[in-house]
Amino acid sequence: MTASADAARATLVELDGRIDPLASVGNFDDLAPILADDFVYTHSTGQSQNKSEWLQGLAGLAGKRERVSSDIAVEMHDDVAVTRGNLDVIWPDGRHALDRYVRVYRLQDGQWRLISQRTLPAPDRTPAGSPP
Repeated sequence: MTASADAARATLVELDGRIDPLASVGNFDDLAPILADDFVYTHSTGQSQNKSEWLQGLAGLAGKRERVSSDIAVEMHDDVAVTRGNLDVIWPDGRHALDRYVRVYRLQDGQWRLISQRTLPAPDRTPAGSPP
């Protein structure tokens, strides 16, 4: 692996780790530029939303639950990268959704932009931070 690939991988882990905290608190000024204009989010229910639909949907949930990503891994494919990890959605009333996700990024004008996210239920895993 080259130094530039290592740097890109580190950048993507950091970027990927920012998405869910930004979504949790409703910081759309910082979240929106990470998303490509043609971004598509496919929920664990199978529902798909474009960028504006997903951001609008998040607006009503900002501050009402916490999204926590963990175990982020990166695959590099030139100007495309795939990340995958676990996603916990934690509600104050005790509900705790356990998901896994795959995100696809494209290098665009020197910046990594998220073009797709697919989230799936993961009932077989433990919550982030739990012992294995």
